[in-house]
Amino acid sequence: MCGIAGLIGPPGDAALAARFAARLRHRGPDSAGTLVTERATLAQTRLALVDPRPHPLPLSDGRFTLLFNGEIYNHRELRKQLAGYPFTTETDTEVAFAALLTWGPAALTCFEGMFALFLWDDVTGDYLAAVDPLGVKPFVYHEGPGWFAFCSEAGPLLETGVVPFRPSEEGVAEHLTAPYFALSPFANLRRLPAGHHRTRHGTTAYRSATRNEDLLTALRRAVRTSTPAGLFLSGGVDSSLLAALAEPPLPAFTIDYGAMDYSDSLIVKSDDVPFSKQAAEAAGHPLTLVSPDDYEAALRRTLWANDHIAAWEQEVSQNLLAEAAAPHCKAVLVGDAADETHYGYGFLLDPARITSPRPLLDFFGAVPLRQMDGPAHFAAKYQAEAEAAGHRWTTPGGQLRAMSYLIRQRWLARLLHNGDVQLMAHSVEGRVPFADPTVLALADAAAPEEALGKRLLRRAAATVLPDEIAWRPKSALTKNLAGREAVHRLFRQAWQERAELLEPYVDADRVGAMGPPRDDRETGLQFRLLATLTWFTRWEGI
Repeated sequence: MCGIAGLIGPPGDAALAARFAARLRHRGPDSAGTLVTERATLAQTRLALVDPRPHPLPLSDGRFTLLFNGEIYNHRELRKQLAGYPFTTETDTEVAFAALLTWGPAALTCFEGMFALFLWDDVTGDYLAAVDPLGVKPFVYHEGPGWFAFCSEAGPLLETGVVPFRPSEEGVAEHLTAPYFALSPFANLRRLPAGHHRTRHGTTAYRSATRNEDLLTALRRAVRTSTPAGLFLSGGVDSSLLAALAEPPLPAFTIDYGAMDYSDSLIVKSDDVPFSKQAAEAAGHPLTLVSPDDYEAALRRTLWANDHIAAWEQEVSQNLLAEAAAPHCKAVLVGDAADETHYGYGFLLDPARITSPRPLLDFFGAVPLRQMDGPAHFAAKYQAEAEAAGHRWTTPGGQLRAMSYLIRQRWLARLLHNGDVQLMAHSVEGRVPFADPTVLALADAAAPEEALGKRLLRRAAATVLPDEIAWRPKSALTKNLAGREAVHRLFRQAWQERAELLEPYVDADRVGAMGPPRDDRETGLQFRLLATLTWFTRWEGI
């Protein structure tokens, strides 16, 4: 619900704080504030949902200052436990502030919701940064000798010159090879990992408390304790289940690109519209079909909105949905994180595709690189990463668990990042009930073989949804399969104008010879190239 940014260490700079706030306005258009001290420059913008009355930003008692982004869904329960604190607002931000001052970092284990926060002690110079258990809300940072800079997005740190633009050779190559697993293309910016907090002494994981509930009860609670919102409704089991559990009527939105041929599509397998209509009508939510007037303009806008390199064409759909929702609601429920935590992806059902990370990389294809075999290099990297976490690829069960680990750690992190930046580009907050700590704990407790294909989730959904939706085969968020011409045209234009930006990374002869894409895989490769050229063009010129 907010944008936060700061620079700790150097003398406070009021002009820099104002520039931070200006560059974060899209993340919080309702109000903004800054705080400058002898060694802190802090800024926050606000998208007001809980207690929308004006309040001073950031929240400070003169010594401690909290910058907060997100929502604590159980803030009313926590407020009762903190009855001795002299509250002056009804905000969840003040509850988080009181809890952290009263309980210290242990307060994080009590928070249910999604958040990124920074608590600053102006007397001692200590700080606490933290993100929610699934990392729904972002916190990027750079630490130098005697200083620490952070923000909700990379852009304000780069645009103000606090952190110079420095691409990571490994990161750029990873985005060109496996963007769905790539975490950052920046060499000098890091993202605080999900479920971790950081102080000046290092980064530590924490574990959230959970409730003794069944899956459907936990999801219903996660949906209904969120503040009133809209709904992105694809007609798949995940968003349809949220629609069934939400108190109607909520404005619902689904993307509609018209009739398309899905025969060569890699992961989009069917039209969402008929299922979305059925789910919306059954739950009593008014449905808006979102169709772009100018797909090429939407594609350009989407590429520019992602501070990282855009990963896949479905981000255009997210951006369009957010644009349509913005006049009607400040927040929307989304079904993100269900597939990644409930073994929902179809390729997990194919034993040949999970023998190692390599078959998955080959399935989506890779841009030819100049100095490395991208699929071989990154497949080895991902396999080693899973093995370091205790997984082995020696048995079918081990392969399933290892691949699921990578999906959770990498694919989901990428998905959540993309959703955050595309929705917040239009000042819309994405609410993720499947990231609720109890929902996650119930998913983690299920044996992969038992839950494969979201069987446990589908059984729960079948109690409140028609069977044709509860058991509908997995189909990714719709993308415009008819938009191949636009992707190719913009790619060729960008390559002709700025090929030198990618020539150190890619096989220029093979990339330069790419003609109109013949199928979904080739379109995806040209989208990656276009996205990477856009990213370089955006940040290189600041």
